[in-house]
Amino acid sequence: MNLTTRNLSEAKETVGNLLEQLGLTSYLFEVEPRADRWEVRVECARDSGWQSSVFTVEDAALRASRTDRLARDQLLGEMHKRLAPPGID
Repeated sequence: MNLTTRNLSEAKETVGNLLEQLGLTSYLFEVEPRADRWEVRVECARDSGWQSSVFTVEDAALRASRTDRLARDQLLGEMHKRLAPPGID
C-alpha cells in the first residue's frame, strides 16, 4: 500500500461512513496503516459503558466498499459482528 495523505484521508472517511451506516449513537475511531491493510480502532457507547474493538481491513476491501455495494455490505456485516452488543445479530 502506498501511504499518502490522500489515502489516509479516504480510509478515514470511508470507515466513518461505514460506522454511520451501522447506526451507532456515540463513537470514536482511528484508522492506522499496516502493510496492505488498515487497523481500525473503535470505541462506542453501549448501555453498560464504552466498548473498544480493534480489527484490520484489507486496503482493497475498503477501497472497493466505496463503489461496490456487495463489498460494502460484506464489510458492514463484519463490522457489525465486531461492534454489536452480545446477543444482537
